[in-house]
Amino acid sequence: MAQLAQRENRLLMQNEELEAHVRTRTAEVEEARGRAERERARLETLLQDTNHRIGNSLATVSSLLGLQLARSGSEEVRTALEAAQGRVHAIASAHRRLRLGADLETTDAADFLAAVVDDLATTVPADKPIAFHQDIATMVIAARDATTLGIVVSELVTNAVKHAFGPGQAGQIWIRFLRSADGVPELRIEDDGQGLPEGGAIGNGLGAVIIKQLARQFGGVPDYGPREGGGTVVKVTLPNLAAGTA
Repeated sequence: MAQLAQRENRLLMQNEELEAHVRTRTAEVEEARGRAERERARLETLLQDTNHRIGNSLATVSSLLGLQLARSGSEEVRTALEAAQGRVHAIASAHRRLRLGADLETTDAADFLAAVVDDLATTVPADKPIAFHQDIATMVIAARDATTLGIVVSELVTNAVKHAFGPGQAGQIWIRFLRSADGVPELRIEDDGQGLPEGGAIGNGLGAVIIKQLARQFGGVPDYGPREGGGTVVKVTLPNLAAGTA
């Protein structure tokens, strides 16, 4: 009986020591987890602030271009400055609208592109009453690709506003970003405007060159064609658009 009592006491002491060790390790793990969460939140805030600062700096550049535009008397120079201002504004908008996911490496294309399109709608000239329609699927993509994708959308939409509709002409533009039957991300910009030039030839303007080069980064080539019911549709498949993990 004495031996049993001694063994029981030793077991109780060992159990208490084990429980104390578990409590200590649990507290250490919780503390480490808390530090990791705080560091993640700090990094997220830092990255968001960096993107916002970049966007604000680019917006300042856009404003300076606008001042120079107002002072220029050359129509050719004014056209070039206006185009440059629009592109800087688009890049600034993309940076400001980028919201990173929990992993700090991905973003939701639906939220991002919807915000970019909303910004584009505010830049349409007052003499062109154009309605925008969005059909953008929820799609997690790599954050490093989001800004480039936003610029492609901006260039295509800006081209549609500029070339598809004349002064005072009302119209509609559809922005679709979906997956094809094969699961490949596909961007489609449609308008019900004046349609392609006779012969369907696309010029070699700076906007067309930018769209082609940026689409090539994602393994795609812009395909211009007539839209059923009138207007133009531009389709860009993006097979190399890096998909993130939700």
